[in-house]
Parts: sequence; structure tokens; C-alpha cells
Amino acid sequence: MQGVERTPLAVRDAYLLEFARHSDRRGHLEELYNETRYPSGVTQHWAQVTCSTSYRNVLRGLHCSTYGKLVTCVAGRIYDVVVDLRKTSPTYLRWSAAILSDNNRRQMYIPPNCGHGFYTLGDRNTVVYCQGGVYQPATERDLLWFDPFVNVYWPLETSQPPVLSDKDRSAPCLDENEVQVNPLRERYLIIGASGQVGGALMEALLRHRSKEIVAIGTCNSNPREGMIPFCLEEAGRSEDACRDLLTMVRPSVVFICAAFTWTDGCEREPEKAQLVNCTAVVNLAQCAKVINSKVVFYSTDYVFPGSDGDDTPGGGYSESCPCRPLQTYGETKYRAEQKLLTVHPQALILRTSTVFGPEEQGKNFVYQLVSNVTSGKDMALTNVKCTPTYNRDLAAMTLKLIENGCSGIYHVIGDEAMAKMEFATRVARCLGIDTSKLRVTSDNDGGSRCKRPKDAILSSEKRKKDLPNFTCKNVEEAITDWLEHSAGKSLMS
Repeated sequence: MQGVERTPLAVRDAYLLEFARHSDRRGHLEELYNETRYPSGVTQHWAQVTCSTSYRNVLRGLHCSTYGKLVTCVAGRIYDVVVDLRKTSPTYLRWSAAILSDNNRRQMYIPPNCGHGFYTLGDRNTVVYCQGGVYQPATERDLLWFDPFVNVYWPLETSQPPVLSDKDRSAPCLDENEVQVNPLRERYLIIGASGQVGGALMEALLRHRSKEIVAIGTCNSNPREGMIPFCLEEAGRSEDACRDLLTMVRPSVVFICAAFTWTDGCEREPEKAQLVNCTAVVNLAQCAKVINSKVVFYSTDYVFPGSDGDDTPGGGYSESCPCRPLQTYGETKYRAEQKLLTVHPQALILRTSTVFGPEEQGKNFVYQLVSNVTSGKDMALTNVKCTPTYNRDLAAMTLKLIENGCSGIYHVIGDEAMAKMEFATRVARCLGIDTSKLRVTSDNDGGSRCKRPKDAILSSEKRKKDLPNFTCKNVEEAITDWLEHSAGKSLMS
């Protein structure tokens, strides 16, 4: 018998599930729980089962119990919310939401000591709770539904206030001195937070902005605790996947960092490249526009042909230069740029190049360089020019542009242009590793099946004008900063 899959939410140990429905000409039978099919973390002894019926525009919550709950909407439609009230949890004070209905057959698992509430969207709505404990008022905790330090978004449908119980209306707020965060924090959603660009953004927000911003990330093939699984291929096929994600998070800004960046892979799988790099981006932007969310999209210098073109500007490509990508990867990114600005004119598009820096996956150029040289392998490098961009600088510039309310296209790159061979040599010397394994090759494409642009240097004058006080680290400064990072030890291991 097939098991029930669980989808992690932005709150630790909270999940979305989908109950089984067996239909025939008589109607249908629903399996709201089966301990042999439900995953660990949800399977437990249910001590009480409760059923509530509510009319439209009713809001129940926020209620916190010492036991877990499995919440199912068997009739109607509700906006269901979980809030992390566990002080020792890495997702403390985060909330996540989902639409539960008798049609989509979704359930939400509420972990112990987390708040729960819902708002009704149908005329008559029936909700079933499987409870891991018996309701005892003395052990329950209530929280005001619009507590400013949690700042849950509620999709109130009418101009009338929601219908509340007296208990819910008079529930207390969190203590400002206890939570130590600002009220009404914004929520930023980072698509691809386990990658090198998204990871640097998450780090910058968590280290420097956690009091005023809640940073929530997604991951795909590299699961991470506290991150929401999200597949860009699926998002390219179905706008519903994008809508569900934005319902869960309700962000004020969506950063689209993830992409199908393997250039040869894009040539082999052009349909996947189009889905991930273009269609998914447009679908996300359309859904973001509906809820007034800003969109930040990371693009590439591969939208330009470089010196293979006959219109290469002497000072580098500006944002207004015509694009002419040479390969599928650049073509799909360029299409995404064009369509994005059509569906969401206030979007911010950041073209970057040769990104390096600390990342959990360890895949960027510097990791490859260290791996090859320290294992005694030769590494062939070209004298084609690039602009190395330190990912922590890229994250900092991104956030400053957002703070300044910028939109449109910007070239966000490092301040130095150099040959790839020079970049590798400077990195190696800074790390104290042998440079004799580095050799020059004239093969710009490196045996690749796709054509890469030569000397496609971007001009960053527009960014420098709008961020006059920001100076990017040079290669040596970036490597030194990297080695002081928590991921620095793994670089040379």
C-alpha cells in the first residue's frame, strides 16, 4: 500500500499531507488517517477527535496545545495557519499557511507547542482534528490572531471584521521584551536557498536583518531543515505550484536564485531549460504580482555574445546593449528577462558573472580549482576575461538595491575584470596551493557542446551610480573573508 507523502512547511516539523479518497458510483470513502501509511513524525496515538463547523468569515485561533494535531477540512474551504511558538526552535515565530478543502484533500500537521488557527472561505466549513492529547484548558495557550510580532497574513474576504469567539478576541499578544524582534516584520522568500547565491542571501538576512525580516528559503534536490521543497520544473508546468508556495509564505519579496545552469545540460534538455529558466520564472512573477510581491531575478552575462559578436562595446556591455545569446542557457534566461518585465514591470533583474564563495554544495569554480590542484590534476584555463563576483558581495548589493526601491535591469558583478587564468592563479596563491598545475588553453568552450561567450564583460556603472558607497572585495580580500567563514575549513579539506 502506498504511503502518504508529506511536504515540509516553513515551520519545523509542520507538514502538508493528502488523505486518500476512494470513489465509485455510490460516492466516495475518505481515509483521514491510517497509521500504516502515514510517515514518521505524524504517526502517533490520537487521544481525541474533534469536529467543528463554521460559517463564512469565521476566524478560529490562534490556539497552542502541548500535543500535535492533524487538521482536515472535510467540507468547505479554509485558510489554515501554523505558528512556531517554541523558543528553542530554529523557526521560532515563523508562520506558514495553506488552503485546505474537501476538493484538494490536504491536511496540515501541527507540531506540539505550535499555534494553530484558520479562517473560513466557504459558506459552511467542517474541520476535523485528530489530537495527540485531550483538551485541557489549563494547559492550552492562546495568542491574538493579529499579534504584530508573528504578523500572520489573513485573507479576509469582506469589509466586515471576522467572526471571533470572545476568548479569541481577548487573547494576549507576545511580550516585546521576550521575543526581541520588531513588529510587522517583512517576509522574504528565497527560491534556491541551498545554492551559492540563495545561501549567501539567507546568511546575510539571518545574520544582519533577522529582527526586521523573516527569511524563508526553498530547496529542491538538497533538502534542508526549515526550507520548503519546491521544484522549478513543476512550477514551469503548473502555475498552481507557484500559487501554493506564495500562499504558504505570503512574501513581500521573492528572490529567484535557482536555475538550470549546466550549459551542456541545457543543450541536451532544452525543454527542461525552458521550463526552469523561463516558464517557472514567469509563473512565479504572475502569482507574485497578484499579491503585490516584489520579484528579484538573477540572470547572466551569457545573454551577450562577447567578442564573437561584431558589436562588442569597448567599456563592457551596459544594461541597454542588445542581447544575442549563443546557447540555450543564455537564450532561456534572456526570454525570462523579457517576459518578466512584461508581466511584472517593477521586477528587479540582476545579471551577474563568475560567482564564487562559500556554499554547502561546493560546486563553484574555486571548489573545482582546489579539488583538482590538491589532488595533483592539471587544470586547463583560458585567457578569456571574466568578472569574478563574490557571493557575499552579491547578496549585500542585492539587499541594498531592494532597500533603495530599484527596479529594472542591473549588472551586479565584482569590480575586477581579468583572465580566467589570472583569477585561478590569484586564488591559488592566496590559498597557498601549487600553481604549476594550472595551464593555459585556447579552447574557450572546454570541450563543451555549447558555445560560450568570449570576453562578455559587463559594465556595472549603473550599479555603482546607484550604490556609490559600496566597494566589492578584490579576489584576495574575498578569499580571506571566505576562510574566516564557517565554510572556510571545508574549502581546503
